[in-house]
Amino acid sequence: MENNGEEKPFPVFDGMSVPPFPHLIEDAEKRFKEIRNLECRKDDIILATYPKSGTHWIWEIVCMILKKKAEYMKETKEFQFLEALPDMSIVNNLASPRPLNTHVPYRWLPKQHIENGGKIVHVLRNPKDVAVSMYYHIKRLHGGSMDFNTFYEKIFVGPVQHMGGWFSYEKEFERAEAADKQGAIFTVHYESMKKNPTDETKRLANFLNVDLTDEVIDEIVDKCSFRKLKEATESVKDLPKFSNRSPDKMKQLMTKMYRKGEIGDWKNHFTVALNEHFDAVFKEEMKDSKIKVQFE
Repeated sequence: MENNGEEKPFPVFDGMSVPPFPHLIEDAEKRFKEIRNLECRKDDIILATYPKSGTHWIWEIVCMILKKKAEYMKETKEFQFLEALPDMSIVNNLASPRPLNTHVPYRWLPKQHIENGGKIVHVLRNPKDVAVSMYYHIKRLHGGSMDFNTFYEKIFVGPVQHMGGWFSYEKEFERAEAADKQGAIFTVHYESMKKNPTDETKRLANFLNVDLTDEVIDEIVDKCSFRKLKEATESVKDLPKFSNRSPDKMKQLMTKMYRKGEIGDWKNHFTVALNEHFDAVFKEEMKDSKIKVQFE
């Protein structure tokens, strides 16, 4: 991965770059197989998203729905983030229902969960906004002075992309959803949740078979607003202790996970030429897809 003119290697597995967590650097294949072979419970919920698609936000909403009250989880979603856990045995001690989360492509999701018809919540976000969010995420974690154009060309649509790239990830999920006869996959559009949070939260609760009053739905929507969720991360939540970063650094990084949370910030970063290039790539990559991306 190019950054500030220097090569900074990220682990590569199955044709994709993966986060530089110590255990993935050491043996990415081992962790991916552990995820694929995870012993699941029938009431597990898996939140599966391409990176920078609103995972923290939707995970918190899912957790509140499952608890049937607008109460923040004490932990951040990293405590149940399958790629980040130092040891997969940690999930065995989690109380049911377990709201697990991951960025691995569909083919690497827990096989038993899929066979059980376990529920999967999938978030789809405008890839242009995903690119901008990922750009700042990488700069925040790894530093350097790489500009957005370089990031776009070398990383986002480069030869080895994060989790195989947005196009591959979403098309694989589209195929899985089309083949899903049990109604186990629920796709929520990031933009729809931003524009119609009450209706989308109700849809999500119905999918999870949780009956909530309108009052509780409204409280969840309010507590999970961008501003309040960011404030909660700063003041309420415990932070992962399985990082080599200091507690102060971890708090700083976690709160910066919430950068803007806006729709359409890509317009401030894509040049006309870059936008035309992406549109051409999108047209070719998605020519056989029925996915409707909300590009506004």
